[in-house]
Amino acid sequence: MNKTSTTSPNELSLEFVGVGVVDFPVYSNEDYWQREVPYAIFILIFCTFFIILQFLVMRVMITDKDLKKLSAFQIMFMISFFDTIQLFIHLTAVFYILNSKPHFDFPDYLIGAVMNASWVSMLILSIFLNINRLISIVFHFQSNKIFNSFNMKIYFTIVLIVWCIVCFLNAFGFSRMVYLLPAYTWHYAASNPLSAVLRSVSADISLIDVVFSLFAHLVIFSYIYFKAALLSKKELILTIQVLCVSIFHVIGYLTWEYLPIPWELPIGVFIGHVVWMIWNSINSMLYVLINPRIRNLVLASIGKQTEVSGRTMFVASHVSTVRQSGAKM
Repeated sequence: MNKTSTTSPNELSLEFVGVGVVDFPVYSNEDYWQREVPYAIFILIFCTFFIILQFLVMRVMITDKDLKKLSAFQIMFMISFFDTIQLFIHLTAVFYILNSKPHFDFPDYLIGAVMNASWVSMLILSIFLNINRLISIVFHFQSNKIFNSFNMKIYFTIVLIVWCIVCFLNAFGFSRMVYLLPAYTWHYAASNPLSAVLRSVSADISLIDVVFSLFAHLVIFSYIYFKAALLSKKELILTIQVLCVSIFHVIGYLTWEYLPIPWELPIGVFIGHVVWMIWNSINSMLYVLINPRIRNLVLASIGKQTEVSGRTMFVASHVSTVRQSGAKM
């Protein structure tokens, strides 16, 4: 990073892509603590809750024999995996905010590298999920061939390679993504040669995700309408589930790019960061709200009585009872 000025070990000026030169420390008075501590508490509560929910949903998707064999749920699991990584990294903002000092050392660069790599990988998987839905419904006769077990391993391997490349570029100085206190979110340091490139690529992938999700669902519902196609209940729920996630992605993108958010105010940039946190948590929330099987299995995993595929299940800390419908206890 290029330091344009240094007045003390904790006061310096740094330049960020799309932001310009920022002087640190930003705040060192009572106003800082009155505003930033509530921000930090909100981030802590929000991320902790959705990390737990993500783990519960991922556990269901990877252990339920009916869900884990479906390619769409395999992709959703990977999306949730990268979302959970980002939620953990969002939690580091609690430390950065409360510490109120610039942190630009290798551990901070490594955290930013993992964040950037996970964000890019999640967006690619989101596009892949919409491709999966489009082919599975409109070109269903090719679905089993395109999304067979061997091909899915290849697709996921490619995503993991992309993750490693982006992480490497950020961790070893070709680009830098660090937490920027005045903006309460992650930004690219302008002094690194590939920062602007990776920022542009990330923005372009996000736009592709939004545009392709709109295109895919337009084709899907046009096909259903004009072909009078009937989806199974499972396919219908899955399609609505993915559609709702895509709708939020569109809303999130439009919020960042076009809504008159007061970016010049701390509350404005914090709202922008909250949109990112919601982006990383919306999947698990919608899965539970829309998909009754996932919802019932999640509730069962925390000890709530529920019905899953004709079975009444109750899971407690020491007792698990399964009763077939109509059977006598």
